[in-house]
Amino acid sequence: MSVIQETSGPTCWLRDYDRMVESPGSLQELVVEFIASHVKEVCTSRFSLNDFTNRLYFRDSNAFCHQKVANLLLMTLDRKGLLDDLNMTLFDPVVLRLSQVTLHHADNVTCKGLKILRSHQIQSVEVKNLTKVSVDELISCFGEWTMNNIQALSVSGSSFTSDIAKANSKGSVLSTKLYVGLSKLKNLHILNVSGTELASHALLNVCIDLQMLSSLDISNCTKLESVECLRIRKNTLRSLNMYNLKVLRMEETKRVLLELRKLIHLDISENVSNQDPIDRLMETCPIVPSLLSTREFGPNLCSLDISGQDQTKLEDLYFFLKHHPKIEFLGLMLTSLCLDTVFLDGYNVTVTGVARADQLVEALRRYPKRIEYVPKILYKIFMLTTHFESPRPDVIKLILPVMNTHSTQSSIQLAGTACLYNLTKGQMGEQIHPHILRDVVHTTLTAMNNFPNHSQLQKNGLLTLCCDRILHEVSFDKYRCARLVLDCLLTFNDPSTDRMAVAICSILAAKISTTQTALLGAKSVYMRKLLSLVQTRMEERAVDITLKFTLSALWNLTDESPATCEVFLAEKGLHLFLQLLNVFARDAAVETKVLGLLNNIAEVSPLRGALINQHFVAQLKTLLWSPNVDVSYFAAGIVAHLVCASEDSWNEPGISKEDLLEELGKVVISWEQPKEEMVAYRSFQPFIPLLTALNMHQVQLWAVWALHHVTTKNSKRYCHMLVREGVDDVLRKLVALPHSNTCVRELAEKVVDVLQENGYTKEL
Repeated sequence: MSVIQETSGPTCWLRDYDRMVESPGSLQELVVEFIASHVKEVCTSRFSLNDFTNRLYFRDSNAFCHQKVANLLLMTLDRKGLLDDLNMTLFDPVVLRLSQVTLHHADNVTCKGLKILRSHQIQSVEVKNLTKVSVDELISCFGEWTMNNIQALSVSGSSFTSDIAKANSKGSVLSTKLYVGLSKLKNLHILNVSGTELASHALLNVCIDLQMLSSLDISNCTKLESVECLRIRKNTLRSLNMYNLKVLRMEETKRVLLELRKLIHLDISENVSNQDPIDRLMETCPIVPSLLSTREFGPNLCSLDISGQDQTKLEDLYFFLKHHPKIEFLGLMLTSLCLDTVFLDGYNVTVTGVARADQLVEALRRYPKRIEYVPKILYKIFMLTTHFESPRPDVIKLILPVMNTHSTQSSIQLAGTACLYNLTKGQMGEQIHPHILRDVVHTTLTAMNNFPNHSQLQKNGLLTLCCDRILHEVSFDKYRCARLVLDCLLTFNDPSTDRMAVAICSILAAKISTTQTALLGAKSVYMRKLLSLVQTRMEERAVDITLKFTLSALWNLTDESPATCEVFLAEKGLHLFLQLLNVFARDAAVETKVLGLLNNIAEVSPLRGALINQHFVAQLKTLLWSPNVDVSYFAAGIVAHLVCASEDSWNEPGISKEDLLEELGKVVISWEQPKEEMVAYRSFQPFIPLLTALNMHQVQLWAVWALHHVTTKNSKRYCHMLVREGVDDVLRKLVALPHSNTCVRELAEKVVDVLQENGYTKEL
C-alpha cells in the first residue's frame, strides 16, 4: 500500500485545457511522433537481396506517406536521436518520398545509410556536425536529380573530408579536392558553410562555380584570409552572413561590401571577447563605422546586423538609418546602441539588444547557436521574467532548443534553468500546455544530469519540478527524475534542497512501477540519506514538512518492494521507526505514515518475524484503538498480516497471537467509514491470502473492510483492479460460503454489489 497523493505545495490546478495558451500538436504531428517512438512495433526488418543488407518495411504493405509527412518523420527521428543506417532504409521512395533532409543529431548514420538519398528528389539539405560522414561523402550520396536541382545546402560545423582523407593528403592537394562535390551543385541558391574549414581559395571556387548563389553564410570560418572573391557574385548575392570573421577588420573587406549593392541582408557582427590574442596585436581597422557613414553602402539593405561592433558611434548609425528607409531589422546585441531612446519609443524596426524584452526575445531567436551571446541573453531574460504579466510559451520554446544545443555549457544551463522556473511557476505556469511543460522537464533533467555538482543549477531544477501540476499532470520519465532528485539529495546538505527533493520523491515514488521503486529503494545510499533526515527531525522533535515528505517517500518506495523493505531493515530503519512512534505519540500524521510503511514490511512473508516482538506488539495493541481511524486502520493491517506468519514466529514469551486476533475483530467492527479515501493500492494481491484465511475471520474482516472502503471511495479505479486480479472471484466465494463469518459475508456482499453497480456482473 502507498500513501494517498500529497501535494508538493499550495497550488491551484487548472484542468481547462481550452484556456491554455498553447494548443496540443496536430493529429499528423502526434501520429508521426508515435511512429518515430515505436519504429520496432510498426515496422519489420527483412534481408534485401538487392543490396544484401537488412531493410525496414512498414508492417502494413499498403502504407504510403506524402512528402510533407516523410520529411517530418525523418526530422522527428533525427530530433529523438534515433537515426542510424537501419532506420534510414525505411525511407524507400515508394513509401516515404523525401524532398527535404534535416540531420542535426545523426551521429550513428554513415555513408551506407545515406545512400538511400540517391533514390529521392531532394530540394534542400541541412546537416550539422556530421561526425561519421564528410560533406564530400554526403554529396556523393545524392542522386542525379538532386545534383541538378537542389537549391539549399547547409553543412554548418561539418567537415569537408573524412579523417582518413586528411591523413592521406597534404595542404594544397587536399584543398583542391575539398569542394569538388559542391561545385557540381549548379542550381544551388542557398549555401551555409559556417563553422567549417573553408579557406579563401575554396571560397573562390564556390563563387565561380555556383552562379545561382543568392544566399551565403561563411560565419566563423576561421581560415578565411580574404573575401575579395565575393565580387564575382555581386549581381546574385542577396543575403550574406559574415559573423565573427577576422576579415571584418580589413579595409579590403569594406571595399568588397561596398560593391555588393544588391544585398538585402548583411550580417557583419562579431564577438570581440573571443578574438584571437595574436589577431589583437595586428593593426586592424574596424570597418563598420566607415560603412555606416558611406551613403553608397547597401542601398537595398532591409536587414543589417552589427552586433558586437561596439566601436560604432550613434551618429554613424543615425546617418545610415536616414539614408536606408527600407531597413526592417537591426542587430545591435552587445552594443550600447540598443539603449538609445529611438529604439525604445516604438521605432518601426525590429532590434536585437538588451534594452527590452522584445529585443532579447528577438536576439534569442536569431542567435541560438552563438555560445558567446546566449548566456548574456538568458541572464537578461531571467531578470525580466519576474515582470512578465502573462504566460510566455513563445519564450519557453526559444529557450529549450538553445539549452539542448549547448547542453554542456554550464553558464547557459544555469541561466536557462532559472528562466524556465520563472516562466512556469505559479499562475502563469498553470496556463502553459502540458506538452510544453513536458519538454521543460526533459530539458531540466538533462541539465541536472550533466551538472550534478552545481548547487544553484540543481536548485533551479528542483524549483521547477516541485510543482503539483507538473508532477501529477505532465507526462515525462518519472523514474529518471526520481533518480536524479535522489542523487541531488545525496550531493548537497542543504535544508531547502532536502525539502524539495523529498517532496518530489514522495509523489513520484507512487507513480513509477514497482520494479523502478525497487531499483531506487534498494540502493543503500538513498535509504541511509532518507533515514538520516528522519533521524535528525526526531532528535530535534520537529514535525516539519521535510519529515512528512520523507516518511511519505519511504512509504511509497517500500510499497510492494521486498528488496526495499530488506534494505530498510538492514539500515536499522525499523528501530528508528519504533522510536518515532514513541517520540511522536498521538501525532496522527506521523503515526499513519510510520504504520503505512510497516504495513508494507508486514506484507512480505519472510520479513514478518522482524516485527513480531513484545515491544512492538504492545505498541500495536495501543495503536489499534487510536481515535484516528487512519492510525487504527494501518495498525490493524499490520496485525492482519502478522497473525498470518508461521507459528514459529510467535514463540517469543509474553505475546499472544490469539489476543491480537480478538482485538483486531473488535476494532474493525467499531470503525465508521471515513469521508475521504485513506490509502492507495497498486495491487490487491497481498489481500488474497488474508481473504482466504478461513480459520481467522478477523483477518478476513479487515481485508473486506479495506476493499469496501477503497471501492466505494474510488470505484472507477479499484473495481477494475479487483476484477483484473481475480479478487472478485474470491469475494463471491466468501459470499457463497455457508459457514463464513456473518460480518465478513455481509461486507463481501457489499463489495460485490459495488462491482455490479459499476458493470462488473458475474453469476454467484
